[in-house]
Amino acid sequence: MIKEANTPESKQAARTYLNAMAKEKEENAKRHERMAINQGGKVVSAAKFKEHNLNLAKEFRAEAEEYKKAADALK
Repeated sequence: MIKEANTPESKQAARTYLNAMAKEKEENAKRHERMAINQGGKVVSAAKFKEHNLNLAKEFRAEAEEYKKAADALK
């Protein structure tokens, strides 16, 4: 879809899709950051849970940036 976007309408559709994906990834990042804060249980498992969620948040945020860059490249 993105590689085939060569008309203004198809580029807009691709931008809309990419921006929606970026928003979804950003929301996932925020959710995992909240999960990292709202931890419970034993200290070791809580630390691993926090680390796991912060790593996921970082990955989601990086993916969101890639989607945003791809959307901006279609302008």
